[in-house]
Amino acid sequence: MSGVNDLSSPMQQPEVVGRKEPAMLTDCHFLREVYTLLFDHYGPQHWWPGDTPDEILAGCVLSQNTRWERVVPVIEGLKQAGILSPSRLAELTLEDLTGYLHDSGTYRRKSEYLLELAAYFTENGWTSDCDSMAHTDTDRLRCELLSLRGIGPETADCIMLYVLKRPVFVIDAYTRRILDRHGMESAHASYPELQALFHRSLERDVSLFNEYHALLVRCGKEFCRPKPLCEGCPLARLLGE
Repeated sequence: MSGVNDLSSPMQQPEVVGRKEPAMLTDCHFLREVYTLLFDHYGPQHWWPGDTPDEILAGCVLSQNTRWERVVPVIEGLKQAGILSPSRLAELTLEDLTGYLHDSGTYRRKSEYLLELAAYFTENGWTSDCDSMAHTDTDRLRCELLSLRGIGPETADCIMLYVLKRPVFVIDAYTRRILDRHGMESAHASYPELQALFHRSLERDVSLFNEYHALLVRCGKEFCRPKPLCEGCPLARLLGE
């Protein structure tokens, strides 16, 4: 993985410094420090779960406001029915698709979102390979995704990063909560502003952004929950004494 001086390599990671006062580190250095601590603790995450780009694409929509455990059997059902690809999904009626998505939460709306997304990918020549949409530049692609129903910034950026392999950082609730609790005032910035901060602070690298986001999600689920569990957290040292 290339990235912030190849942060995946322990030999090349920047020195981690205790964060007694939040203002002692710039936001750029702080973001690099968070990555280093998380990667040292967890190692590679191999995220997003999914065997194919089509499976990941469907998961980006189905996981909205839903626990991943509920999404897995829905995706498996689509896979077994042979309708997981956008081209096959686009052939279904809304009524047909809602039957498959019934257990995914707000299933009728997600059926509408997934059908529109499938039609968009099909019309743009998607062949279950990110190279099939390489002809569209990143900014335009993201803008077009955001114009689709049910596709907000977080979902659009998950698709951009994990499906289309574009260097776009995903900002989610885990990210904001972790940064806020560890003294980073920029955690309260708007989505575009916080995303731009990540883009300025880190090398625009797909593998790095993928790994970093996955590490934040893992830490957010295990330690930085709504009711935090700070003991044993790899970021505890950032709180100072």
